[in-house]
Amino acid sequence: MKGAKAKRLAGYGIGDFGLNIYWHSLSLILVFWYTNVVGLDPKVAGWVYAAGLLWDAISDPLVATFAAANRSRYGVYRPFILFGSFALAASFCLLFWKPPFEGVALLVALVAAGMLFRTCYTIVAVPYSALSARLTFRSVERAELSGVRMFFAFCGMLCVTTFFFPLSRALSDDAQYSAEGFFLAAIIGSGLATLALAGCFFATKEKPPLGGEVIARGWDLHSFIDAFRHNDALRLLLLVLFVNSAAGAALNIPMAFYIQSNAQEFANKEVVLTAFAIATLAGTPVWTLVARSLGKRKCWIIATGLMVASGLSMLILGPVLMNGVPLQIVAFGFGNSAFAIIIWALIPDTVEYGQYAHGRRDEGPVFGASLFVQKASGALAGLGIGYFLSGIDYDPQREVQSAQTAISLGNFLALVPAALLVIASITLLLMPLTRGLHERIVDELSK
Repeated sequence: MKGAKAKRLAGYGIGDFGLNIYWHSLSLILVFWYTNVVGLDPKVAGWVYAAGLLWDAISDPLVATFAAANRSRYGVYRPFILFGSFALAASFCLLFWKPPFEGVALLVALVAAGMLFRTCYTIVAVPYSALSARLTFRSVERAELSGVRMFFAFCGMLCVTTFFFPLSRALSDDAQYSAEGFFLAAIIGSGLATLALAGCFFATKEKPPLGGEVIARGWDLHSFIDAFRHNDALRLLLLVLFVNSAAGAALNIPMAFYIQSNAQEFANKEVVLTAFAIATLAGTPVWTLVARSLGKRKCWIIATGLMVASGLSMLILGPVLMNGVPLQIVAFGFGNSAFAIIIWALIPDTVEYGQYAHGRRDEGPVFGASLFVQKASGALAGLGIGYFLSGIDYDPQREVQSAQTAISLGNFLALVPAALLVIASITLLLMPLTRGLHERIVDELSK
């Protein structure tokens, strides 16, 4: 039994390793690629990034429709993970290909590549996320599942932060920012991600849903409105997701620009980003244990306190460096891992809460709406950050940014993510779904 559980945990987690090679390449590098390699103005780069992510948000509930309604001998969600991974790999390589165009034609090509990738990503990522609702129905096990998933996810992040920039330089005769180098690095990354997603497919097995297949539904506007109306936990969860996703974007997207603006004092981007990723990875088992022993709410509040304290220290003291690495960024990474663990444990719990409330298992509406809100929030945040970069006079063509630009970026990282996480904490405290209540619900539905 223990061996089967370990296989389930590791098999599910390895899939997020592959997905996060893609996700963190976008959240940490894509806007930087648009500005410093392709040569877009930061405002324009923000619009291109937002367009792709907004399309990702729109396509999430549509894919949830097909995924939840799918029936095959391989399961409901698993086939999408395997068969969609190949198109996803190809579209990722296209995303980091610099089209030989200028002006409007260049923008059209970049937006089209972004939308194609986001479509392929949705086809794999939405069923992967929904799969967690079919692997176990116990809240404590879902916290463990989410923790293991995030451990692998942050391993994917570590691969991106450690190797993407060095690989891109090594594959372009050590040129600092080469389009060819980025493209070749994307090919290597997509190959590794595809192997991980295939491993997830072969190592997992779906369970039939509580209550039977007859009440499992896909996504449509009426079903979402119905689920939203009857499920008060879902309503509050969506607000938490919106604010938390904005906080994540506000932390991740400006980070490479902040490091670049302080290049004379900081270590190289890959060194600082790798330290951030290692801290994030190190925090994963810690927050998993905290969530298991103290509960999700207390875990969230403790992590938010760490993020606020780190931001205040950056605001008051400035970056505190150790070997060129700001310690506040390390603390941000350690604290930030808690939120993903809690969110991905809460979303499937909300499915059973709604099922108990109104007699229907709305996997499609819950996961579709959750991912839509996350992506839409990230798109708006990415657009806002593009305008912020232009407003503080960040110039990608300038080798050394002004001191005021560096200070403004530091203040943004210190204040904005922490403030948003405080708002998310207050909202989370209002949620009616507790561990004890969920256990009682699962016992009732199992009968």
